[in-house]
Amino acid sequence: MRWLCRLVTPTGGTIIDPFTGSGSTGVAALEEQFNFLGIEQSPEYLSIAEARLLHASSNLAATVTNQE
Repeated sequence: MRWLCRLVTPTGGTIIDPFTGSGSTGVAALEEQFNFLGIEQSPEYLSIAEARLLHASSNLAATVTNQE
């Protein structure tokens, strides 16, 4: 998914996923430093995606902090 994000999204762009599911596309978008907008109607999958996205963003923040 990271490769697909880079393939179709300009630098600084936003990736929109109307069927977010467990959040794989969102995690890839964050890892590639794109903005992400996800939409999910299932409460079960929404909580899974939210946890994965929070984990990915905290890992990225830690990586940036360690590089400084």
